[in-house]
Amino acid sequence: MSRPRSGPTVALRLLAAGLRTRREAAGVTLEDAARSLGVHTMTLSRLELARTVPRRATVSHLLRLYTTPDDEAEAVLKALAEAKEPGWWHPWRDVLPEHMAGVIDLESEAALIRVYAPGVVPELLQTPEYARALLHLHHPKAGDGEIERRLQLLRERQQHILHRSGRPAVLWALIEDAVLRRPIGGRAAMAEQIDFLDRYTRDRGSGVTIQVVRAADGGHPLLLSGPASILRYTHPTLEDRLITRGLHSGAAALTEDPAAVSTYLAAMDETAALAPAPTTPLPRPEQQERKGHP
Repeated sequence: MSRPRSGPTVALRLLAAGLRTRREAAGVTLEDAARSLGVHTMTLSRLELARTVPRRATVSHLLRLYTTPDDEAEAVLKALAEAKEPGWWHPWRDVLPEHMAGVIDLESEAALIRVYAPGVVPELLQTPEYARALLHLHHPKAGDGEIERRLQLLRERQQHILHRSGRPAVLWALIEDAVLRRPIGGRAAMAEQIDFLDRYTRDRGSGVTIQVVRAADGGHPLLLSGPASILRYTHPTLEDRLITRGLHSGAAALTEDPAAVSTYLAAMDETAALAPAPTTPLPRPEQQERKGHP
């Protein structure tokens, strides 16, 4: 009936939610639908939870059972074919950890991404030289070829999320001011990175909002947190996602638990209210040095 999958994509989640909605609207119980297919109820439940990818014949059978109009059924089957297609990141799977494929898939469909960055510039806003320096730190044994592959993936990720055609994601980043004082890649690379970020303080129509959280302003609700992102979607069946990151590349944790998401969302709101307005020019390391050493 179906094949297992390492993790549900956004397209698969939407497909599964749509099938469940059609079944309920048709007044068909889960047990009756499973009996019609000749499978266990749990098997169909897994399909509706996007834990397996259904076969075309299975979906066609269910659509007929739910008396779906032909034009709608055709659209659902087209969506099924698209859900089975490899993601745009597939060519970089040799340098992409499995857990990050799921993260990138969720990012690629998000309407809004909110980020808290306490240590380094968020990946979606990193310039090439800044990113290259961080990749060498994170993968000290990687050769130049592997580093370039990872840089290519990052560029494609930035393009597909922030510059995708028709509906780019809106990004709101809270960055600790210590991030801007840390010369990753050297002073020239850091100056280029800050110049890139500072453009967004002047371009309010870019879809990117940057606020710098100043250490001089004291504590804030995110102070004891590590890097975190909240992803929001326009589709009503997709809940907000919270992503937290650790030191190890496999330590990214993803949850849609409402309590966890709302806790971080409230903390981001309060921290943003304490930070200077998004139109405030970014502080420069040399300015901060002059203030500290008159």
